[in-house]
Amino acid sequence: MAEIRVRLRGGPEDGHEVAVSADVSGKPVPRITFPARARNSQAVPPLLIYERGRRRPDGTWEFDYVGAET
Repeated sequence: MAEIRVRLRGGPEDGHEVAVSADVSGKPVPRITFPARARNSQAVPPLLIYERGRRRPDGTWEFDYVGAET
């Protein structure tokens, strides 16, 4: 599968860019989750949830923060 660079909006990772997989239509997958950064290396960090938002005029996809799950 191809990968697409996307920009994260909102939440603790606001402004960061990550690579996500593309679906069969060539769009980024609809939802991504990844662990939050934890100060305590023994703690189990929550998963940050971002969902596919809009495609900007410059072609960049944005993923919006929708919450975290433990």
